[in-house]
Amino acid sequence: MSTLFIYLAIFGALFAVGSPVVLSLAAAAVAMLLMKGVDLIVFAQKFMVSLDNFGLTAMFFFILAGEIMNGGGMTRRIIAAVSKLVKDIPGGLAIVTVVSCGVFAAINGSAIATMLAIGAIMYPAMVRQGYSPAFAAATIGAGGVVGPIIPPSIPMIVYGSTTGDSVAALFAGGFLIGTFILSMEVAVAYLVSKKRGWGVNVPEIDFGDTKGIAWALVFPVMIMVSITSGMMTATETASMAVMYAWFVGSFIYREFKIRELPTMMATAMKGSAAVMAIVGAATAVGWILTYERVPQQVTETLVANIQGPYAFMAVSFGILFIVGMIMDLTPAILILTPIFMAPVAAFGVDPIYFGVFFCATLTAGLVTPPVGTLIYLGCSMSESPLSQVVKELVPYIAAIYIALFVCVAFPNVITYVPKQLLGLY
Repeated sequence: MSTLFIYLAIFGALFAVGSPVVLSLAAAAVAMLLMKGVDLIVFAQKFMVSLDNFGLTAMFFFILAGEIMNGGGMTRRIIAAVSKLVKDIPGGLAIVTVVSCGVFAAINGSAIATMLAIGAIMYPAMVRQGYSPAFAAATIGAGGVVGPIIPPSIPMIVYGSTTGDSVAALFAGGFLIGTFILSMEVAVAYLVSKKRGWGVNVPEIDFGDTKGIAWALVFPVMIMVSITSGMMTATETASMAVMYAWFVGSFIYREFKIRELPTMMATAMKGSAAVMAIVGAATAVGWILTYERVPQQVTETLVANIQGPYAFMAVSFGILFIVGMIMDLTPAILILTPIFMAPVAAFGVDPIYFGVFFCATLTAGLVTPPVGTLIYLGCSMSESPLSQVVKELVPYIAAIYIALFVCVAFPNVITYVPKQLLGLY
């Protein structure tokens, strides 16, 4: 176990002083290789081999599809359609924000992209209708959490690429828990807004026409069916999503401008490249930990001190909660996955169930202080102090973790859809 503590010390020290995650991981890997007397060529080899993964290219295409949705008018129409359904309900715009995040998430798969895309339209609208800037930012951030949970999911692609588990099964497992979290957030938005009198007797905000909304609403269904039916892989589905968003934006809505495509592609390339660099460095770390038998040592410790899979899941929940608070989503997945794989098998926990729960719990850390990425995006968006945004996030955070705890008690929330669609179990 000394190898694990040495790694955590090196990585933690570099991370604490503000070093980028990828450099912290790489430095920790190189330091451990030198300490163990292993040739540094191993680092380069593991880094490059991990990137030679067809499944990881899905990230680029899903991010690009989201960018084209924004530029082609699809995102605006989704918001306009949802707003017409809840316009007379207290907290109507807050509910529109959360639901729109869910629909956008079902196409894009990224928390940050979801928050930025929906926030660009909904934040000024909510403030104009009287919602406090901090609450508006908190609502958009909470809605962004469902981005990596409702399929497709970039973190689940990364997790599946690391473990070899079926990405289609992970996507299917994320559907119900993502929808459950979304419904809990809708309840929070309604109750808080009703208590404060927001969204009642206020002028309606016009988000434009909803002409052709059916093309947007059928989009997430196409993605889900394509992957879970086995018709396409996640990467093929992602590339199809790009073509569909381009076709609808160019020929149906006629709002997509081809001159904006290079900027959109650059954004998608930067987003996916950042993740892939972390994948490479974390894979090298994972190889060293495996070489030193750290996963086996962790398994032996857990088996000796924990009785049964439910106790293991409760302990895992606590560990993931703490890690999610202090570390960003992608590095947390890549660092912890090799350590958890062996204990999951030893306790007989279903790997798809654990994978979805694992990704969802770490995703919740995006709105959990002190390091939650979406919190700071919300502060930047609203120009509100951190304390105000966190205060408004508290009921949303509570709702998210209640939903996750339900998954520990009732695994069928995750396993039901994979069982019905894919014939698993």
